[in-house]
Amino acid sequence: MEKQQQFEKIKQLLRDSHSENDLEQQWFLKHAQSADARTIIATQKRFTHSELQILSQLVVNDSVTTFKILQQTSNLSQGMLSRYVNHLAQLTLVEKFHPQDNKKEISLRLTNLGEELGRLHCELHRRISANEKQILGEYTEQEINTMLEILSKLINARQHI
Repeated sequence: MEKQQQFEKIKQLLRDSHSENDLEQQWFLKHAQSADARTIIATQKRFTHSELQILSQLVVNDSVTTFKILQQTSNLSQGMLSRYVNHLAQLTLVEKFHPQDNKKEISLRLTNLGEELGRLHCELHRRISANEKQILGEYTEQEINTMLEILSKLINARQHI
C-alpha cells in the first residue's frame, strides 16, 4: 500500500474512533443489570464522558462526597462540574443535599441507578485498559515511539495550516 493510501487509512481510523460512543452505548445496554439502567442508557442522548466520570468517581469514593472534594479530583472547572452534577441530579442519578452541620456545603450521593451506571463505566474502562495493554504488548517500545512520533506530527500538521 502506498504512503498516501496508508495515510488515508490512518485518517479514517481516527475518524472512526470518534464514533465509538455507539459501541460503548451498546456495551452499556448489554451489561446493564436493571431495566431502569437500560432505559436511561437507550433514551439519554446527552450523557457526556465527563458525567460518566463523575458517576465513576462517586463510586470510587463509596459514600457521600462533597462537591468540593469532587472538584479537587476532577479536571473540570467549577461551572462545568456544577452543570454536569445538576444534569445528573435532574436524571435522579445523584442526590444533592446540605449536611446538617454546614448549610453552605453541597454533598452528593449516588442513587442506586447512578451507582449502577458508575460501576458499569468503571468496568468498561477496566476492560478497555486490559485490551490496550494486550495490544501494546505486541509492539516494541521503539515501534510505539515511532507511532507516537508519526501521530504527533500528523496532528501538528493540521494545527499549522
